Amino acid sequence: MKSPSFGKILVRVPNWVGDAVMAEPALRHLRCFFANAHIAIVARPWVAGLYEGEGLADEIITTNVRGVSGFISECRRLREKGFDAAILLQNAFGAALFARGSGIRTVAGYPTDRRRLLLDPVIPLDPDHKKRHQVHYYLGIASFLESMVNGRNGLTVPGPESLSSDDAVTPRLRATLDARDRAASLLADEGIEGGGRTGAAPLLVLNPGATNSRAKRWLPQRFAEIADLISAQIGFETAIIGTSADLELAKTVAGMMKTRAAVLAGKTDISGLKGLLSLGSLLISNDTGAAHVAAALGVPTIAVFGPTEHFATHPYSVRASVVRHEVECSPCMLRDCPIDHRCMTRVQVHDVSRAVERLIGLSLPVGIRSIQ
Repeated sequence: MKSPSFGKILVRVPNWVGDAVMAEPALRHLRCFFANAHIAIVARPWVAGLYEGEGLADEIITTNVRGVSGFISECRRLREKGFDAAILLQNAFGAALFARGSGIRTVAGYPTDRRRLLLDPVIPLDPDHKKRHQVHYYLGIASFLESMVNGRNGLTVPGPESLSSDDAVTPRLRATLDARDRAASLLADEGIEGGGRTGAAPLLVLNPGATNSRAKRWLPQRFAEIADLISAQIGFETAIIGTSADLELAKTVAGMMKTRAAVLAGKTDISGLKGLLSLGSLLISNDTGAAHVAAALGVPTIAVFGPTEHFATHPYSVRASVVRHEVECSPCMLRDCPIDHRCMTRVQVHDVSRAVERLIGLSLPVGIRSIQ
């Protein structure tokens, strides 16, 4: 495989927002050493807007295949574009079949989900990949391809102790001016002027939902308590975000608060979410894609973890902090807790308040009481 064979490259990104953010350093690295190629990112609709304005590709293709006829139609559409190679950051068998069905001869990816025979080249999995952060998992693909094509690997991966916001392995996103302006207008409609900009009240963003997983949700009352504490003591305005499916939960949290909150769940797409989070001074979130987006934007981020694996999938930034309690049954990766939800109920408001103090240097009152 030589560089000239990569005139047009299709990169299939992961289907979930958090994974798509963790794949950003790999995309940035691919863009760098395939600088002369036409790179197209193919993504699900709810992910595609994440990459707008990031300079990672020449083209962003949205796809949402449904059924056999939809699969054939999408393959035909991509076949007409004449891609020379496909790089699969997504692990699924269907991603490889989709690339082959689109007439792409060179399909590179890990041999996951029984798809080895559809790949050429097959990228070997690092024997220690389960002991490293997911960011490194995606970077392994970019690193392998650079070594294969150029005979060298220009990527230096630091250890966790040397991680900084400038490292090539740290996810980085930026919101467009238009997205920021739209977010500021949305906040203004809810009575929050300035949207966290210079001279305005700082903005606290809460994300109390979690897509398809009730087990990942910290208690609504505790989200309300920490928001009231931060608002009353240090003057933050509060906005509550989420998908449209999280709207009732967002309203519940707002209704439990003593201070004002703008309920914005369901009012932003992924591009708009970037704009809104970029105006924030602090995000407190469950383990969701929003936490990864905020951290990649450089926003101080606190993520409450419970049933999921925090080591490999925490927001990868020095401006992000994980709050969790060690319990014997975690990580279980279940969407609903079959017992007493102890991994989340044991996380108290004072645990999060201490993380706020460490992360942004603001002193909060001690002796905070939470519901039991």
